[in-house]
Amino acid sequence: MPDMQRNPTLGAEIEMPVARLDDGSTYDARSFFPAFLNHRLARGDRVTALNAGDQMIGVEGDLVITSVDNGFNNLESAIGVVGGPGSGTFSLNRLASLIHRELTDVCDVLGELGAGVVNFSEHPACPVTEQVYREMRAPKPIYGYWREGRGWRHEQGIDAKAQNGPTTGVTAADAVAALNLVLLTAPALIALYANSPFENGELTGLKENRLTIWPRMFAEPVFPGDRTFHQVPDQPFRSLRDYFQWMFGAGTAMQVLPLPGNSYKGFGGLARVEGDPDFLTFLRGGPARAFDIETNAPLELVPSVDHLDKLQFSQFLDGRIRFAFAELPTVDSFFEAFAKDALEDLFASSCSGLYIEGRACGATFPDPELCGLSNPLVAASAAVSPSALQKGLQLNPDAYRRLSRFMPWRDIRMMREEAIRHGLGGTLNGLTLKRFSEAVLDEAEAGLAPAERWMLAYPRHVLATGQNGADRALAAFETQSGDSRTRILKLVRRRTLQGPLPCPVLAIAPASSSVFHKDSANLVKARSRALGSH
Repeated sequence: MPDMQRNPTLGAEIEMPVARLDDGSTYDARSFFPAFLNHRLARGDRVTALNAGDQMIGVEGDLVITSVDNGFNNLESAIGVVGGPGSGTFSLNRLASLIHRELTDVCDVLGELGAGVVNFSEHPACPVTEQVYREMRAPKPIYGYWREGRGWRHEQGIDAKAQNGPTTGVTAADAVAALNLVLLTAPALIALYANSPFENGELTGLKENRLTIWPRMFAEPVFPGDRTFHQVPDQPFRSLRDYFQWMFGAGTAMQVLPLPGNSYKGFGGLARVEGDPDFLTFLRGGPARAFDIETNAPLELVPSVDHLDKLQFSQFLDGRIRFAFAELPTVDSFFEAFAKDALEDLFASSCSGLYIEGRACGATFPDPELCGLSNPLVAASAAVSPSALQKGLQLNPDAYRRLSRFMPWRDIRMMREEAIRHGLGGTLNGLTLKRFSEAVLDEAEAGLAPAERWMLAYPRHVLATGQNGADRALAAFETQSGDSRTRILKLVRRRTLQGPLPCPVLAIAPASSSVFHKDSANLVKARSRALGSH
């Protein structure tokens, strides 16, 4: 589908730490969802409630799912899908409008409840304790399995560690190259969007403490192979076969599988295969003995490529390849293509859509300081700019080759650590992250249409001032009085979003002006089933 290379589908999954307006402490947003549903219904929107038993945990509309990520103090909005082949160049601006409307709606309803979205990529004063975890954790059975069955320290993210995740459509033939580009540029994206210098009311010495979640979560796993799921491999991925072999092959242990009608982060039953084989071994085998992780009832699972669909989340790098099948391949056809290293052809003929999920950017929002700048585009672009960067890079065919001259693949891990610790001040082998970020931004701008380039105003501002969100927070911290927690809670109140939020796209274009990709509905349904990406 050549036009996907010029007009990809677009979306975003934006996580939002929420805080009380009165004292800045973390906010339990359970009461938000009924109020948000009423807000949307009163406007005449077509929306439905998403429930887990008797608990409302989200609101689903035509192009936006507003829900909860890992905890009730961390909201998540899955926005899109818009654009795609035939849509022209307005789609990114349409996405910007949708993001603006969603943030405005969320902030309006939270404000009525005495809360707000805070411009940090984790709540800087929320305790990371077992008590807070039990109080705030979203009621998703897989989280219990991760802790008890795999030994993951899932509680390490309960302080609303939040990312801005752009989702950009891609052809099957280009998916691996697009993923490699996201992974190569991740250190620059981390440096530009670093926004978490505090944890539990204290300084951390880092610019993006959010990303310490992965080594902490996987510190003592039951299955040693789990440690590799957040570590960039030594070489770029060569093909879909190489990618799936790394994620599902020897040395790994498969995740639990959702029972029919459920998803991996849904609220229904989950089945664990006896012996915890790697997924490719399970898929090659015949019917497998399993058991329900809640009831221990015995089950028999017949391997299907649908199980591959359900487990596509099973790695935690700074990017993922995501997909939805229009026609489910047989297991035999999958392994026939796998043996020939021709999965790209199989996915091209079987998938309704593929996209790249970016995971490097820390959540960044238009706080009052950004809104007070003389250039309104800086604040207006803060939340959409990760989507603009990813689209621009993906549509610039030679970006990887040129950027790898600045920083070879072998340096990603160390440069990434530099970004987490020092932000734009990081350096490796004579290359500063500021210089690498400038090169990444230039490549992204070259891939965008002129009418889209305003969405790079925020990262341009970061480079011009030398201050990302973390740097601004640290500078403000030094001007406050009191102990660390007191000063940080003051910062939370100062960095809580206030309306009206700026947006140069004054109104969402009518449907007739933006042609929707014919398979967008399938991607929306797939996202609805997943309810997130962590």
